[in-house]
Amino acid sequence: MSHIFNITQEVLPPPIGDIEYVYNDEQIIIVDKPANMLSVPGRTPDKQDCLIHRVQKRFPEARIVHRLDFSTSGLMVIAQNRESHRELSRQFENRETEKTYVAKVFGQPEQTSGVLDQPMRCDWERRPLQIVDHKLGKEALTHWKIIERFENSCLLELSPVTGRTHQLRVHMQAMGHPILGDELYAHEEAHSMADRLNLHAKELIINHPVENNRMVFSSTCKPF
Repeated sequence: MSHIFNITQEVLPPPIGDIEYVYNDEQIIIVDKPANMLSVPGRTPDKQDCLIHRVQKRFPEARIVHRLDFSTSGLMVIAQNRESHRELSRQFENRETEKTYVAKVFGQPEQTSGVLDQPMRCDWERRPLQIVDHKLGKEALTHWKIIERFENSCLLELSPVTGRTHQLRVHMQAMGHPILGDELYAHEEAHSMADRLNLHAKELIINHPVENNRMVFSSTCKPF
């Protein structure tokens, strides 16, 4: 896969659009991250432009809670203070949050829905790549269902139960239907069928860190 790039070394492509602010109060901020934007800064000076730094220009006390891959777009929750950060982090760790993605993938799964139970670990010799490993991997579980079929691809709804690095991308590759435009895991044909990774976090459900009411947020962006 000659199209693979390493975001720790090469010049990154510019973001596709800007951050959309969906909701905010004294405790949380909900944003819609554009594709091709780091969630947090990289190690080198040229990779300091990122979502959290941009958000902090508007909300100086903002704290990152979770991340989306550089190439993935969609909804993220950001804490406004230390207490909310601690509570939201606990919710993610205990799997009390719910996340739903949409992805356009290569080819046509025979079934209309299913569950992928494929443990994963880092591929240490090819970092940042991840791989399925049934002996040494950590639990990774994804529910999927078809939304719409096209000639050479289909649109899926993906609901990860766990939150492993690159989980949805690796699971779709392992299923034989890599996500279109995936520079890390798609074969050449699937990679060339889109000009960006066709993966978008469309829905996020959390408990408000202070009021404790269940909150549902939906992305209004048309990702691809």
